[in-house]
Amino acid sequence: MTTPATGGAPAADGDANGRSDIQAVSRVSRILGLFNVDRTELVTADVALRLGLNRTTTHRYLTSMVAVGLLEPGSRHSSYVVGPLATRLGAMATGSSPALAEAPRHMPALADELGATVALSLWASTGPMVVHVAEPRVADAVLTVRVGTVLGVDSAQGAVFAAYLPRGASRIEVLRARLDRARQEEFDRTVAAARRDGVVIVRHTDVGVVAVAAPIFDPSGICASIAAVGLAGSATEAAVPERVERVRAAADRMSTVLGGERPTSAE
Repeated sequence: MTTPATGGAPAADGDANGRSDIQAVSRVSRILGLFNVDRTELVTADVALRLGLNRTTTHRYLTSMVAVGLLEPGSRHSSYVVGPLATRLGAMATGSSPALAEAPRHMPALADELGATVALSLWASTGPMVVHVAEPRVADAVLTVRVGTVLGVDSAQGAVFAAYLPRGASRIEVLRARLDRARQEEFDRTVAAARRDGVVIVRHTDVGVVAVAAPIFDPSGICASIAAVGLAGSATEAAVPERVERVRAAADRMSTVLGGERPTSAE
């Protein structure tokens, strides 16, 4: 008479599969953790080096993450950026702000009025994260801003947050310390202007971009920043004064709807 199998081998196989699943989740988490404000695009070779894996295994992980939306192909060969699923999760994580529900209703009209891309950002641990974008329906040249992009602390929206967020609770000093001395001094001047005027202009001459940003407030304080972003040039420069007034006015209107108010000064 044959004795039935006890099922011990399948159990061992199940334990091995479970460990393999946990390892895969851990590696995916580590890959996503490589993104930060200074590293917005990952290259296969660099990921392999940082995780201690061979390139074939790394490539398999990266392409699988693209398939489920955690990553998408970047601008260079074998490079990757944050994908739509990860972007939605990030927006949800920072999206407790009521601005995420209110601002998008006003942004398309503002983009059309200004003929510029309008971006809404919420504060994330590494800087302002773009959570919604409206592009003008008619414009000579439209600057595309990717949802999920984490902007530098010295961006227009970064300066706005730095002007009104409590420094100790927002890691602003840590991010500021990563700038070289000249950029720190320029950053400090920009933050002071944002406090004084309730709006700020930042010209990124290295990439040819001009941004005008203003804060949005709810009863607890600053909850978001809205910016009009355009390509540098004579037409954009001529439009800057109008953009300053309209972006600030739009931010103030949204603040009123949300029950907030821009303070006359910020410490």
